[in-house]
Amino acid sequence: MLKIHSFNNFMSSNEISPIYLFAGDEHYFLDKCLNKIENLFVVDDFNKEVFYSLESSTKDILSSLQTFHFMNKRKVVVIKDLDKIKSSDAEKLIGYLSNIIESSCLVLLYFGNYKKDMIAKRKELVNKCISSKYCTFVDCMKLHYRETIEFIKNKFILEKKVISDDVILKIIEQNGTDLLNILSEIEKFLLFIGKNEKNVTIKTFEKIKGYTKEINIHTLSFLIEEKNLKKSIFVLEKLLNEGEEAIAILYVIFFTIRKMLVAKSLLEEQLMSISEIALTLKIHNFYIENFFINLKKHNMCTLRVGLKKILEADINIKTNNGCAILALEKIVFYICKSDK
Repeated sequence: MLKIHSFNNFMSSNEISPIYLFAGDEHYFLDKCLNKIENLFVVDDFNKEVFYSLESSTKDILSSLQTFHFMNKRKVVVIKDLDKIKSSDAEKLIGYLSNIIESSCLVLLYFGNYKKDMIAKRKELVNKCISSKYCTFVDCMKLHYRETIEFIKNKFILEKKVISDDVILKIIEQNGTDLLNILSEIEKFLLFIGKNEKNVTIKTFEKIKGYTKEINIHTLSFLIEEKNLKKSIFVLEKLLNEGEEAIAILYVIFFTIRKMLVAKSLLEEQLMSISEIALTLKIHNFYIENFFINLKKHNMCTLRVGLKKILEADINIKTNNGCAILALEKIVFYICKSDK
């Protein structure tokens, strides 16, 4: 078993394994490990397939593993959500462990506490992988409190900054030990203090509160455009915790959806060019490319219904007939989860 901090050194000094199992409840580590594999193999669309355990058949997965790689070191097959795999599928993958295909690399991502899995075959699959000589297993569990403190300190040291202990405690108090959330906070601190400021103190923390709220409002708009549900809900909750009024957030969501609906109409119905639309809607040059990439993820019907839902939420919030937080979450969920 490898700990996450040993994984990079291990990968640079060892041969490629036919199987990798990354298991734990820290998303940041799981993503980091998968990125390391992809970078190592210089993976492209011809040599990589991603499967989700609940949506894919083991037959298709095994067939993909048997497909020869194209001008690359390995064919990489990724199975996500291994923590949700059915017993029958887990059993078939157990069989693969004794009959591996060395020209392929199977990457298994298990999000959760793998030690407490209650499904017999799934638990057996994890244990077989851990004990297999063909498998490299990396423990991706969340850091303990003290480890999280060191993680934050080291991130600031890499940026040649010194952060005081009381600010670190405030960051952990607000975000727990979830590293994705913590890294998001660190990025905001670095953006706020700039290159010249070296020390991050409690005074910096106090100054950044209002600034962070402003950043989060713009971030929420972008994440909704991107259809990133998980991060949208997280930023929404952050804004509410920071004291932002629910009605003010609702207006931000309204203007975001309305802008996309107008852009969609101008693009698809009036056949205007991207540059003309950007000029009409006053979209800054820096955001034009991302905006129109994200716009393809939405359809006009969903956006129109979204505006109706905002009107209903506006009435409910103003008349105190409904839970403001729930109303906002429902709108964000609808926009971000609806299919293109």
